Amino acid sequence: MAVLSQVPMHADAQPRDRGHRIRVRIAGLISTALVAALSGFGWNYYLLPIEQRPFSPKHALLRPSGIIGLKLGYLGTALFIFIFMYALRKVIPLLGRIGTARHWMDFHAIAGVTAPIVIAFHASFKFRGIAGIAFWIMLAVAISGVVGRYLYAQIPRSLTAAELTFRELKEGEEQLAQDLLEQSIYSAEQLERVLHVPPPEHVREISALAALTELFLLDLRQRFQIASLRRAANGAWGNLRSLGGFFSGSNQEVERVVRLVRQKAALSRRTLFLDRTHSVFHLWHVVHRPFSYAFAVLAVIHIVVVMGFGF
Repeated sequence: MAVLSQVPMHADAQPRDRGHRIRVRIAGLISTALVAALSGFGWNYYLLPIEQRPFSPKHALLRPSGIIGLKLGYLGTALFIFIFMYALRKVIPLLGRIGTARHWMDFHAIAGVTAPIVIAFHASFKFRGIAGIAFWIMLAVAISGVVGRYLYAQIPRSLTAAELTFRELKEGEEQLAQDLLEQSIYSAEQLERVLHVPPPEHVREISALAALTELFLLDLRQRFQIASLRRAANGAWGNLRSLGGFFSGSNQEVERVVRLVRQKAALSRRTLFLDRTHSVFHLWHVVHRPFSYAFAVLAVIHIVVVMGFGF
């Protein structure tokens, strides 16, 4: 098997994942639409002081025990059950046979971001008592989950989901570098600006948190540099269609080279930060899991208390 076939391709280069990407986008759009609808309908209620809300015509709908508020509580609970199914799939064979770990992670991340927002609307942005403590823990879990999803994406994986070794990473990087030498659209200087990474000695000397921050900034900078590459090769109409180079254009050769540059830059970053990413990811597990379990306990107590009082 050629080394290049082991290199993790960009999402657009994996047709077999097309259905999954569509489902993820639909889930994201549904989540966004729900939040937008709740915000648009209830903004003049949620902005009222708490003592004035009972006089609002929307109080019967949007209060935590209201018609909409209660259903949002049910939805939030369902989302949290789904979130914990990501961990349960490792011990329940039936769940483990559905999709891949990356597929589960994508929906786990969407549910993890959506759930705190839904619960905030359910509570009509009143965070008191056990429910309030549970919410702030849930928010911490969601934020740490976003960080964890980013770290997970930085750990290179082969097509069989087994982690690539350092040697395989270097071989894949060298193959991509050779492919880039054969293209004639961009000069070596233009590519060097995009592919530049700090020396390994620098990464070894800085702290894990500083390394993670630098990795994120390199990733962010690359998005603007890729857009610059597209603008340099496309005409005015092409730049307009690609929104200044931030989206794919119609020039297939340019997009092929851009895809190679993106893969090469990603491999360079991941190879450079591989040890640090692993250590931070394991540390993240130590922090993320206890918060998740603490929230689950408080959420169950809240539900039992509320149902016990007949709300």
